Amino acid sequence: MSQHFERATEAERRAVVITYAAIPQVQLAPGAMSHIVAGSNMTLSIANLKAGSYFPVHTHQSIEQMMLVLAGELDAILDGKLFRMKPGDVIRFPAGHEHGAKMTDVDCHIVDIFSPARLDYEEKLKSAVENTVQ
Repeated sequence: MSQHFERATEAERRAVVITYAAIPQVQLAPGAMSHIVAGSNMTLSIANLKAGSYFPVHTHQSIEQMMLVLAGELDAILDGKLFRMKPGDVIRFPAGHEHGAKMTDVDCHIVDIFSPARLDYEEKLKSAVENTVQ
């Protein structure tokens, strides 16, 4: 590598790097707790889903979602069909399509990305942060 890069200062690092575990968790549905990271045009959700829980079927009219399974297994629901998801699998939920998830008999750890940003999730984050500060 012929280019030279200067190491960021700690202040510069704090301005752009987020340690998600330091963000308070919010409940998305019974058995679904998540760390929400808000961006300008997208929302990131790092969630733990309890074994046997259910994420109700719903639709986002103008928001696309991608889900990555990090650990465990779940049945993703898309347009009335079940898709077994295992670690490393990614599923895309197009805007306007019904989707949800049924957890199997093991806990599941996932990452969801929403674009554009999910303002309802960001409101849950804001509320959780305010309650943590009090």
